[in-house]
Formats: sequence, structure tokens, C-alpha cells
Amino acid sequence: MVSLRSIAKQYGYDESTARQWKSRGMPIGKDIEETMTRNWIVENILKPLRETDINEKIQQERLKKLSAERQLAELELAEKNGQVVSTEYLEQVLTEYLFQVKTAMRAIPSKTYLELFAQADSKDLRDVLRTHIDKTLYQLGSMEFELPDDMDVLEDGDKQEETNEVIEESTTDITATENTENQ
Repeated sequence: MVSLRSIAKQYGYDESTARQWKSRGMPIGKDIEETMTRNWIVENILKPLRETDINEKIQQERLKKLSAERQLAELELAEKNGQVVSTEYLEQVLTEYLFQVKTAMRAIPSKTYLELFAQADSKDLRDVLRTHIDKTLYQLGSMEFELPDDMDVLEDGDKQEETNEVIEESTTDITATENTENQ
């Protein structure tokens, strides 16, 4: 019987490495012959090291690098040809579109609050709200969505900030009106 410590020492490895070999299937123990253990080490550890060609590995790594560079060049070409859209650009466009949706939905209360206030019961109130929401959603759904030019996205970003300020002012006006009506 041979121990993990002696195997590791004989082959010039740390004992933790020999434990890893054991977890990979190296036969070792009281009932195992030493020749079986040594044959396993030769077949699974030493032979693969002898058969490994450093130049071959270098060539494989160069091939991987060239392949990655080729894929990057193909991606850039596809983007220039309009076959691929960058995620940053798509994020900007979708942000602008969703901002329009948000603005339209937030505008519903300011457009309909007088009509809502005039309703006698909750059923009528619900029906009026549903009608205005459905109408707004229909308008949003029928919008023709096109990918804008890069300059359009930048200009619309400035408009979005201005619209945010207008919405805040509008909300403040509604709150002030509600407070005077409640008093």
C-alpha cells in the first residue's frame, strides 16, 4: 500500500494535487495494488503532459484570437450594413418610446379630471376612465414606430427633460386646483 503523501512526493507534486487525482478516479487504498495506482498516474497524468506540444497550444491560442477578431469585424460590418443594431442605441430608442407611453398615460387624469368629477357614481367614473385609457392605448398602438437617426435620439432626449418639467408643473397645478376645490 502506498499513501497519498508518498505518491505526491515521489512524483514531485503537492499532497493536495494527489488528493485531486484521487477525486478524479485514481485507485489508492489498502486493497489496491501500488502498480494500479502508478499505472493510473502514468496514463492520466504523465502521458498527457508528454503529448502536449507547447507550439501546438500557442497556435491554438492564436487561432482563437484570430477567430475572435474575425467575429468582431463581422459584427462591425453587419452593424454598418444595418443588419445589427447596438444595444445602447436600441436602449435609447426604446427609452424614448416608453417615455411617450408614460407621458400619454400620465396625461389622462389632467385631461379628464373635470369629467370624472362630474360623475355621479363609481360605475360611471370607471367607464369614463376605461374609455379614456382605451382611447389613449389605441392611439399609442396605432403609432408608426421607426428607428430614428442618431441625431433625432439626441434631440428627443433634450425634449424628454423639458417634458418632465412640464409634467411636474402640470401635476402641481392639478394638486393646487384639487386643494381649492376640496376647501
